[in-house]
Amino acid sequence: MVALAQVLFKYIFLPAFHIPSKLSDFDFAMLSVAIVFVTAAGNIINDIFDIKTDFINRRSRPLAYKKISVANAYVLYFTLNILALFLVRNVAFRYQILDLIVVVFGTIILLYLYAKYLKNIPLLGNILVSALVSLSFLLVIYIEVFALSKQPVSDTIRFWVIGYAIFAFWSNLNREWIKDITDIKGDYAQGISTLPVLMGKSRMNILVFYSTFAMIIGMLAGVKIYMQPDLVFTLYLIFGIAAPLGFIMFHLYKKELKSDYKMLSHLYKLVMLAGVLSILFFKL
Repeated sequence: MVALAQVLFKYIFLPAFHIPSKLSDFDFAMLSVAIVFVTAAGNIINDIFDIKTDFINRRSRPLAYKKISVANAYVLYFTLNILALFLVRNVAFRYQILDLIVVVFGTIILLYLYAKYLKNIPLLGNILVSALVSLSFLLVIYIEVFALSKQPVSDTIRFWVIGYAIFAFWSNLNREWIKDITDIKGDYAQGISTLPVLMGKSRMNILVFYSTFAMIIGMLAGVKIYMQPDLVFTLYLIFGIAAPLGFIMFHLYKKELKSDYKMLSHLYKLVMLAGVLSILFFKL
């Protein structure tokens, strides 16, 4: 999904606003692969530190099920991060955006700290990983529009970029909370103080319910006021994104069982995918 977002932003979003791309196709590919590698490495290190909780919550996970050894997982983790830094270094030096190396290296460190320590801090871990997800979706567009483009950036472009960043952050935050509800048994057994452990499943249901509702209202109002979309795009937002979010709210209201929380987590993934695919409408 991250790679798809990069491709759509470069080849659909930028031409729609008549912004010439500065990154060559090869450099863009290197940067996109680097972002995917860092994302994958973050998932690996998270699974390494989650072996005990996954043994309770998700025994089918490769490490919990012992399909992959911890040693091999660490080898893959370091390999992906080293390759990502090598690819980013090439792009950063070629275009003289050296702070890109700092951003990617900082992301690697933060993902490690999240997996090792910060995810055990209520709310902070959820906010951090959601912010990093938002960054991974928008890094290429930020480089193209704000770092390399010589032409002034219009308010309309700023609104769209900020809008996608908020959408990625908010939808992933709600999904993180749903995942924490799903994992409440294992987290409680391991002494991990997530919000559901502290607040209880019922109160977390209420929190995610109203957060999802606020997300629907904020998305539709923000797009209508600041971005002035056409009818087709508006209908896509209503039926492709708002309606599935409403379905999630309905199931949260019903206070479903663990298996249904897993379904809601997957549905939030589809909502995020629908948000990414909305970029296609800029070509219409």
